[in-house]
Amino acid sequence: MPLHLTRRRFLKSTAATAGAVAFAGPVYRALAAEEAAAYYPPALIRALMGDNDGSQAAAHGLALRGQSVTLPEKASEQYDLIVIGAGLSGLTAAYLYQKSRPKAKILLLDAHQDFGGHAIRNEFRANGKLILGYGGSESIDSPKTGYSRQAKQLLRDLGIDYTKFNRYFDQALYEKKWGLKEGVFFDEATFGKNAVVAGQPETGNAQSATVIAQFPLSEDARAALTALYTKPADYWQGKSKRERTELAHSTSYYDFLKNTAKLPESALNYLTQISSEYWGISIHAISVYSALEDGYPGVQNLKLSHKAHAEEPYIYHFPDGNASIARLLVRKLIPGIAKGNSMEDIVTAQFDYGKLDLPANNVRIRLNSTALIVQNTANGVAVAYKTPSSQDLVRADAAKCIFAGHSALAAKIMPEMPEAQKTAELSNSRTPMVYANALVKNARAFKKLGVHRLYSPTAFFCDVKLDDPVSIGDYQFAKTPDEPIVIHMAHIATATEGKTPQEMYKKGRGKLAGMKFDEIKEEMLKQLRAIYALAGENLDDNLLDVSINRWSHGYSYERLDLFNTERNAADTTAQMQKRLGNILMAGSDVAWKPYVQDAIDQAYRAVKEALA
Repeated sequence: MPLHLTRRRFLKSTAATAGAVAFAGPVYRALAAEEAAAYYPPALIRALMGDNDGSQAAAHGLALRGQSVTLPEKASEQYDLIVIGAGLSGLTAAYLYQKSRPKAKILLLDAHQDFGGHAIRNEFRANGKLILGYGGSESIDSPKTGYSRQAKQLLRDLGIDYTKFNRYFDQALYEKKWGLKEGVFFDEATFGKNAVVAGQPETGNAQSATVIAQFPLSEDARAALTALYTKPADYWQGKSKRERTELAHSTSYYDFLKNTAKLPESALNYLTQISSEYWGISIHAISVYSALEDGYPGVQNLKLSHKAHAEEPYIYHFPDGNASIARLLVRKLIPGIAKGNSMEDIVTAQFDYGKLDLPANNVRIRLNSTALIVQNTANGVAVAYKTPSSQDLVRADAAKCIFAGHSALAAKIMPEMPEAQKTAELSNSRTPMVYANALVKNARAFKKLGVHRLYSPTAFFCDVKLDDPVSIGDYQFAKTPDEPIVIHMAHIATATEGKTPQEMYKKGRGKLAGMKFDEIKEEMLKQLRAIYALAGENLDDNLLDVSINRWSHGYSYERLDLFNTERNAADTTAQMQKRLGNILMAGSDVAWKPYVQDAIDQAYRAVKEALA
């Protein structure tokens, strides 16, 4: 296995010192060469990744415990641009700024142990072979129809030709070659016994009755679900077109199923989390109209008109998810950090993290560093940040600053921000979630069960699937069920109780933030053991390794029409995007969109403002 640093060694390594700058106060000091060479976050899979332990401590002290901070009098460093947040938007902002001003001195600060923000990679090894998993942001979603001109240009600049994924992503592997289906896992705690059903009911498909007949539900519940999927009634009979439209946008799908369709409790349990993996929230916060757009059952005969969306295949996926996009950006920004020049070789390129923050480079990326004050000055902007190596704040000044981090933090660390803008920034409550990966010796258990993906209505992980089959460059995915493979699992921690999505996210986040690595791992293994037992296999005989990516603040909030109109969303995001003197706002948060293209578009806008 690659070198894994313990948490203690990790903290010790970040405290390493080298070369001081003369000034009265703390100075950031880079890692010593030996320790920098040992620092490799993608392989830190046996400790919490994502919002790792310690990454939020400084920000929470300010935001939750009311700790006060003071801007140091003098700066230790001077830059042309400071970017707060080294996620996809922050990295894009740095790249675009450097593209216009090649000699500019740029510093990127990020609180996490790795760059990429929500787009990080997990590295495993089995029999000497590199096997990758994605720990966050997954795919390039709808690049043909959903990307702006600027976003498409960035992909071209990075050498990404998304059409190549038609070859790299084996769309026939699981269903046609291995004969597997998407299925359902029912857990004993809710449904009385553990069961796997190969197949999922489809709205409007008469064959759904055959699948539902295998569900471990009462006869009444199976009959109600069958009717909902195959012959839904007009539950709003007698309502006018206007009344139906108003009801569709103001009624939650959960309330509709429970109070209008009168679905039995066990049938309702099956559907409650059907939206969680996609929306990051249960059907308690999804409107009837959204249920119709997303093809959920029971709403097709309500005589509602809805927009038809152009569908693109969900195949534009690197083996490590969008971490490869982050790596492509960093390779552009940092000289000599990794070899290669293509979208194919980035997947297996070896990165030297010791080169991220070298004084000789025009662009420096400083990890494990949390910005706590951002303030305009007579000459530009001052940023004070906290590192594990110092009890005091470190100050760096720049002509301009682009904030591309969590918008709720911006409201806490920018004292000049108007109250109306602070309120808008705080509106973006991110999805609390876990992306976990289990490396197993083979996929035979899934082959026996006849499934490659399982929707789990009430288990801890709502989505359990064999990883996406992508072979690119030197990286080759498993060709048969007998080879080592990653099982990807998603837990959406959002609570089902709350008057607003923000309340639901907050309640779920509070519970998730208190969970340790071993607690999440135990939930993961308990669920996988139950699935393996149904195949007549022992998980522990097959398990090689696990990674757990905990995101207390995961994907950006996206407008839910049950709570926000399009006008309300536009007004709020316009307020969030307002410049504050020399401080420009970027990041997908200020678009209320959790997609790569929005992260890019917001970076483009912010850089355009910074250069004006």
